[in-house]
Amino acid sequence: MAVDVIDTVRLVRTNRIRDKRLLECDKQLDQQDAEVEAALLEARQALHDDAVAPFRDVFQRLRHADPIAQAAIERPTAGGEVDIELRWPRRIAGPAAAVGVALAGGALLVIGPPTVGRAVTAGAKRAVEAFGSASTGRAIKNLRGVAKSAATEAWFGRGPVAAGGGGRAAGKAALSKIRTTSTDLAREAIVKTQLQALACGQHQKARELDRREAETKTKYDAAPALHERSKDMQRVVQDVRTELVERLPAFTALVETCNDFSQYDSCRRAQVAAMIDLDGLAAMVLTCPVTDAQGRRAEESERVVVYAEARLRAMRAEA
Repeated sequence: MAVDVIDTVRLVRTNRIRDKRLLECDKQLDQQDAEVEAALLEARQALHDDAVAPFRDVFQRLRHADPIAQAAIERPTAGGEVDIELRWPRRIAGPAAAVGVALAGGALLVIGPPTVGRAVTAGAKRAVEAFGSASTGRAIKNLRGVAKSAATEAWFGRGPVAAGGGGRAAGKAALSKIRTTSTDLAREAIVKTQLQALACGQHQKARELDRREAETKTKYDAAPALHERSKDMQRVVQDVRTELVERLPAFTALVETCNDFSQYDSCRRAQVAAMIDLDGLAAMVLTCPVTDAQGRRAEESERVVVYAEARLRAMRAEA
């Protein structure tokens, strides 16, 4: 029993330490993810506010725009405000069982054994009173009051002193021993049951901690690549914003000078097409998720980054 208690206490404390360490790891990962996501969110918001929204305001003043160009500019994107939600890793955590805390502190909650001891003693006395006989040969059940109590106690003392027994004193000692023994046995049984239940719960918690540790390790291993992808997306978002902002004054001047698209020559139409192309890139980088629903790196984000960088290079070369 002592060895079982020590092993269970050790397991409770080990689980508590592991749980605390995992919570700290999750908190650290959450903080890192939040910082990276906040930077990307800020870059996307700046792209929308500084470039996309102003361009679309100007574009809406352009009359007789080519239907294909109009369709391209009306791609579904975030309007008004960029609706981007920071994704926080799911955390699985649970407080240690209260009984486990009590055991780790060196105590088990044990109730009932004294009651059991009194019940066993009372039952033994009732059995003797019902079936036993006094030293005179008279049935104890036919006695009353003090005589009945004295005969019962003497029976447990192996008879009265005059008959060679231990008398009432020995009987009281025997009843006390029955009570103590019953109490001890009941206490041991309850402790053993509680200990088994606690050990079972702690082993289950240990298995859950194993699963959480595996998930945390996977997140830690994936975190550098995920953060790098977020930074790549942030860089592309900033590049698209820069390109749109730099071209916006010339486009604004073009529309203010003549807002009839049907009168534009090929050069000015190419200028409009380039702005529409940039708007399309902005829509991609504004809405492309960096992670999937499970918090893993989304493959779509890599394709968007590669495509956007290639288009920006081509547009700069054509300018």
